Amino acid sequence: MLLVWLAEAVVFVLIVAGILAERPPALAATGAAIVALGLLLRTAPALRRRLGEAFAARRGAALAGGAVLALALPFALRASPYWTFVAALALLYVTIGQGLNLQIGSAGLINLAGAAFAGLGGYAVGLLTVGAGWPSWAAVLVAPWVAVVVGALLFVPILKTRGHYLALVTIAFVFIFNILMNNLEFTGGPQGIKNIPTLRILGYAFTTKPVVLGVELPAHANFYYAALVTAWLATVILRRLHDAWLGLGLNTLRDDEIAARCAGVSITRGKLLAFSLGNFFIGLGGALYAVMVGFVSPPDFDFGYSLIMLSVIIIGGVDSIPGVVLGASLLLPLPERFRFLHEYRLLLYGLVILVMLLYRPQGLWPAGIRRYR
Repeated sequence: MLLVWLAEAVVFVLIVAGILAERPPALAATGAAIVALGLLLRTAPALRRRLGEAFAARRGAALAGGAVLALALPFALRASPYWTFVAALALLYVTIGQGLNLQIGSAGLINLAGAAFAGLGGYAVGLLTVGAGWPSWAAVLVAPWVAVVVGALLFVPILKTRGHYLALVTIAFVFIFNILMNNLEFTGGPQGIKNIPTLRILGYAFTTKPVVLGVELPAHANFYYAALVTAWLATVILRRLHDAWLGLGLNTLRDDEIAARCAGVSITRGKLLAFSLGNFFIGLGGALYAVMVGFVSPPDFDFGYSLIMLSVIIIGGVDSIPGVVLGASLLLPLPERFRFLHEYRLLLYGLVILVMLLYRPQGLWPAGIRRYR
């Protein structure tokens, strides 16, 4: 157990050091330490095997240690509120990524309209709070269902398409969504919806700086913990679904629809369930994003963000629940960490994805083989 916690603590310290490194030499030193650790694990199979056995035998301790470190992250980043915001954003992408992974990874529904469904959640919050005067917490609860309902309407043409044609339908939906948001008056047009009220629960406003154990944290810590709870719920729910017979049925549907039909799996119900449940979590991520930044506009949900959401799954591992967590944790903070490279950071971002596709197409945390008892 001590070995598991020690390994998690080392990774946590390296991550925090990399985030808080302000000068390139310090960042380079942290990067060198991370590379050295990776090379050590790669060249020392005995150590790698020992760690794998320790984590497998002490899964509960590993999860508990990870939970404690996740709760402690705002304390480590309290000197830099911006990075607390980035961490909260990464957790929102975990929620969105889990929903998208259910569609693409488990059911084989190539949905490239993730940004549009997140936008439906975000715009629903803006319209309900600013336009209709709803409390923010109620708008956040209702907004994901807007994404579900619109997705159900889009499901009619989706049911009749497969593969690349399905991807084209969802791409078309992203552009239709952006055109509508840019031209409809009640959505604010190109200016979007401003002054979305912050999340307020039982009178507690999320713009308040929380004091925990006598330590004052940045106001973004409120959204960090809200996003952490949301990401945890999405991960647990979809993990249980993935490991149940329903997840196996979706995998069968993805691999061979004829075999799935012969096994008694309803193609229509399976696809509708995966598409609707996935859109719910995508819309929930967009709704929380709206109350976190207080503003939504068409550029926030264009096709480029759909590709970022897809990249989270590719880098983490398709149909891998923990892979989505790892992919979002790396893909969101990494470009921000290299912001000092200006436009070249996008080049670095693209190179990372290209290297992954060429040398690690299964992702950093590939989907495991199902085991039956």
